[in-house]
Amino acid sequence: MDNTPPELPDYVCGIFRASDRTPQPLGPAWDNGWLVDQTVISRVLDPVAASWSAKVREQLHPEGVRPVRPVRSTDGRYVVSGWRASTFIEGEPVARVDETVAAALRLADALAPLPVPEHLTAPVGTPDGVTDLFAVADRAAWSSDPASVLAPALGLDATASETQRAGMTMAALVTRTIEPVGGARQVGHADMYATTLFSGDLPPVVTDIVGVAHPHGYTAAQVIVDALVAGEVDDGIIARYSHLPDIGQLMRRALLYRLYLHALLEDADPNVSAKLARVVELLLSGDTDTL
Repeated sequence: MDNTPPELPDYVCGIFRASDRTPQPLGPAWDNGWLVDQTVISRVLDPVAASWSAKVREQLHPEGVRPVRPVRSTDGRYVVSGWRASTFIEGEPVARVDETVAAALRLADALAPLPVPEHLTAPVGTPDGVTDLFAVADRAAWSSDPASVLAPALGLDATASETQRAGMTMAALVTRTIEPVGGARQVGHADMYATTLFSGDLPPVVTDIVGVAHPHGYTAAQVIVDALVAGEVDDGIIARYSHLPDIGQLMRRALLYRLYLHALLEDADPNVSAKLARVVELLLSGDTDTL
């Protein structure tokens, strides 16, 4: 995917009270935003989701986790003209995976009392009519009829790309092993691994909350799957967290989410197919069937 940050207009810096220092580009952990003094300004795809995330991060106090606080505009808004701002906190996206899983469980504890917002269960789309492919993939991963959810976004009339074929073929294998998951649906974070930063012994920083509505352990399951796909953790992490309720099925749903995204995104990296295939084989092997 293209991680080049969009050009930052001068007026946006003023709206969020950022200084006139030269903006410095940040990476994917900060949604490819710009650092201006101690404020990170980034582009927004879905204003509703971005405003919700800001409101949650503004008030959330999870134990042992530091959510990045939003910066409001001069008139008190979270999102202005398709941009949002957050307070910068030092940290690096390092592969401290077990710590990130533990942080994901603590974050899920803090998110559990929150009401599930309507946009997490409403029909997929944005106000300008652009389909949110991440939301499509999430809904499909939990649907009893994923094909009907995916069809409008897949463009089945066109010739399937290499990544589309790979993603859908692997997803079909995983779908055969899907079973019902217990536990109440609650707010979770769909991209915890990519948005968690570490600095020495300080509690981890979480730069955003990408909302989803799934059982408590899902945020941790997504971290495990994403780290396995990235090759940044040993396979033994599955056994280390086998005590979590329904973790095997939650990891399968998390893997389906990534497989469907691999099929949906036009700029998906073909080289990731082999990494996804390895995790599919790992989760579907005899060693993990009982998880």
